[in-house]
Amino acid sequence: MLKKGLVTKGTVLGVSILLLFSMLVGCSKTEVNPVNTTPVQVQIKDMAGREVTIPSNVKRILALHPIPSYFLFRLAPDKVVSKDSVFDGRYLGKDSVKVYSDGDREKLSKLPTTGVYFKGLEPEQLLQLKPDVIISLTKDPKINDLTTKVNIPIIAVSKDTMADYEETMRLIGKIVGNESEANKLADYWQKSIDEVKRKVSVIPSDKRVKVFFAGASGVLTTPGTQTIMASIVDTAGGDNVAKGLTGNQTGESLPVSLEQILKWNPEVVIVGTQKGKDQIMSDTAWKDITAVKNNKVFVQSRYASLDGVTALMGLVWLEGKLYTNDSEFNTYFESKMKEYYLLFHKYQITPDQIEEVAK
Repeated sequence: MLKKGLVTKGTVLGVSILLLFSMLVGCSKTEVNPVNTTPVQVQIKDMAGREVTIPSNVKRILALHPIPSYFLFRLAPDKVVSKDSVFDGRYLGKDSVKVYSDGDREKLSKLPTTGVYFKGLEPEQLLQLKPDVIISLTKDPKINDLTTKVNIPIIAVSKDTMADYEETMRLIGKIVGNESEANKLADYWQKSIDEVKRKVSVIPSDKRVKVFFAGASGVLTTPGTQTIMASIVDTAGGDNVAKGLTGNQTGESLPVSLEQILKWNPEVVIVGTQKGKDQIMSDTAWKDITAVKNNKVFVQSRYASLDGVTALMGLVWLEGKLYTNDSEFNTYFESKMKEYYLLFHKYQITPDQIEEVAK
């Protein structure tokens, strides 16, 4: 009996020790649980090379140019607090291109409208909108002054080359927390560029079509070499006749004389509107230029402009005009346009829209 009692006491003592040990281990585990180490702020290097500190979780954002405005609404529509005036005119006006669903147009129309950096804006309005971050362009000459005035981080992105657009997409995706979708757009962008490059890589430099690109300000202007338009001409395999022109190479409407154009004698002329083409074709001073004699003055497709987020389709369009048989190209171009608009705008573009040119 005595032996049995001793065993019972020992068992109780052992169980108690085990329970105590378990409690201590449990407490120890609780004490060493990792805490949330997500930083409140992160540092971003923008496309102007500036180190900018922004919130790690951006909840409110706006842009001061239509291209980043587009990407913000595409990648983070619920975080966008305004649209800019040029975006408003381009996509929501009476005569604007129609690339948004009725629901998206309604949502966009309800957003406040700000100015753009190149036409003027009101810093007080930006403060009232309370964005965590503002997006502008590397071309913005007052970006640092505005940062000081509003005390809001401003990130610079770029639209100067085809490659810049890809980097812009990825950077904005990182800022708004939607890198997966941004990378999907950017990967498609780069893949399409590579397709065009492969096509034109077999063309010897001395066989490349001579191209004159008429600028936005008139047929006697042309974009500088450091612009998206010049980048597209080069990538599409064209020989930009104005590449040696002096002046601000980031400018999109450098002046040029008709005498100079006659000397260049371009084989293709690209204009932004039907009005520009009519002006060239009806002016006898242009009649001896090869592009005019061969009816190779082309108006950009309205839904594939060589400027803006449609620049990718502008590239596909221009390569086709320079080097592809019309009937073969038209089928390919239509399929690419449908593919692009579904991905970038979630919109089913119509055949009439694909054929439409700017008036």
